[in-house]
Amino acid sequence: MRARTARQERSTRETRISAEVRVDGDGKSAIELPLPFFAHMVDSFVRYSGMDVELHGDGDVQVDSHHLVEDTGLVLGAAVSDALGGRAGIRRFGDATAPLDEALVRCAVDYGKRPHVVYDMERLQGRINDFDVSVLGEFVKGYAQSAGATIHLDCIRGDNLHHIAEAAFKALGLASREAFSVIGTAIPSTKGTL
Repeated sequence: MRARTARQERSTRETRISAEVRVDGDGKSAIELPLPFFAHMVDSFVRYSGMDVELHGDGDVQVDSHHLVEDTGLVLGAAVSDALGGRAGIRRFGDATAPLDEALVRCAVDYGKRPHVVYDMERLQGRINDFDVSVLGEFVKGYAQSAGATIHLDCIRGDNLHHIAEAAFKALGLASREAFSVIGTAIPSTKGTL
């Protein structure tokens, strides 16, 4: 099996981001982003996905966090997509439910090159320090788009914003780890192609 690694970069007038991914890793991360809470969430996703990721990003966060959050999802998703290649042999689907104290979040994924997001996270509204947690959905949308993934995230319960967000990113990581696993050599599709 080929090494499932890739590197992606994106540079615009709003952001500069690079990501290096090794899908078959140990969950090691080196993440540098000017938004500490967001960096913590991306780190949670990476660690529970089992990938090794080096990610550096900067952008116009003095305007809003939206650009950097969305573009980070786009770059990381593109690197994951490249690393997965033609996706032959992967499980493709994964699901996980992650608790964090009172919070419980469920995630189901399909890395079948059909980007779609169902983001049922209405409880995730408000601020942690200066970070608007509602913008985390933009990371998920950007990631799904460029990773070629369908992602369903559902907050079952929770009150603490930090707990809800972290449970969501851990669930996304755990579900992705399952989907990335290699179970054979065939293209995982009834059509024979993705």
